[in-house]
Amino acid sequence: MHLLKPYDVNSPGAVLSAIILGTLGVLSFIVQPALVQGFVTQLKLSEPEALNLAGIEMLGVAVSSIGAAFATGGMNWRRVMAMALATAAAGNVLSAVLADSSGLWIARLIAGLGHGAIITLSFTFVGLTARVDRNIAWYLALLLTYGAVGIWGMPMFLEGFGLSGLFALFAVLLVAGFATVGYVPRAADARAQLPEDARDLAPAQVLIALMGVLAYNLAQGMAWAVLFLVGIAAGLGEQAVANALFISQVLAIAGALASVFLAGVLARDRAIVIGILGGAACIALLLGSPSLALFTFCVCGFNVLWNFVLPFILGTVGAFDTRGRMIGRSVAMQMVGLGLGPFIAAALIDGNDYARVELVCVGFFLASLMLLWVPMQAHRRMVAVPALPLPH
Repeated sequence: MHLLKPYDVNSPGAVLSAIILGTLGVLSFIVQPALVQGFVTQLKLSEPEALNLAGIEMLGVAVSSIGAAFATGGMNWRRVMAMALATAAAGNVLSAVLADSSGLWIARLIAGLGHGAIITLSFTFVGLTARVDRNIAWYLALLLTYGAVGIWGMPMFLEGFGLSGLFALFAVLLVAGFATVGYVPRAADARAQLPEDARDLAPAQVLIALMGVLAYNLAQGMAWAVLFLVGIAAGLGEQAVANALFISQVLAIAGALASVFLAGVLARDRAIVIGILGGAACIALLLGSPSLALFTFCVCGFNVLWNFVLPFILGTVGAFDTRGRMIGRSVAMQMVGLGLGPFIAAALIDGNDYARVELVCVGFFLASLMLLWVPMQAHRRMVAVPALPLPH
């Protein structure tokens, strides 16, 4: 009698599918600085309007991320992923058709709804694997490779093909993503083993941790949305800024890979302190009118530290729950933060002055570290106490 091979969430195919799907989920976000500038040059929008257009997509991402994190418990995850890919593809097709009309705002919202579910589910799959930190880092390495090429080539691509061509390309890639759906786990019970440090923190501690993740990603969302505009306002030139962001994406791959090799070697709390405070310092140094050299240094440091620390943050928060739910919920908070970030930034812009955006961004960084530190220490104390044996 032929028996089906049991599903293995740690198999190369399963891990690779999660990494590919995660990259498809952030197709537009990871190139957002150049895309926002594209909205300005292609659609003749003001900077706040361009940020709000990017923000409307991220609003859709945030809404569907929350839904995917909290409402997929009894659903077949493969079907949900297929629906998410179809929704994102449809939103990008509509965006290609409506690129020169006001309907683009609705199209980007639809695309965001699909992208958000893809992101949350793919991260949740990674959270079920045995080596969460490492697999998230490999995922970051792939999307950063794409992001580096995308940001560097965006001005040239838009000049040749326009926004319609860009959104059509996104739709084609999303349709190709259907080839990976068969490797997606059907439900959370695909988790093969429980991480040794997983503990169930009190609900209040869990809430504080999620607020820390939210604060960190509000800072990231604000900064990432305005970096291109900050460079332009400093008089550095569009292609020079694109080149600096390209370099930052390339170097960020090293940051993600560093977390692969340092996972299990460098204490998570130490890595988080370095990553968050270092990112805050990079944004603070952009105050005023930075030179091209300083701008390049800051955006490179910001991007390297972002992608170095993210696996440590998600791996840490993921250990605050024994049922594998915290990764998905943390990613939902991540998407909410990244979605609200552009809106907050747009409201704080004063003409061509981004100082208020940068200062508030630094404040969110510092708040995130304080919020994360509390449950991290509670978790450390719980891990120090030997777990009681399960009753027979």
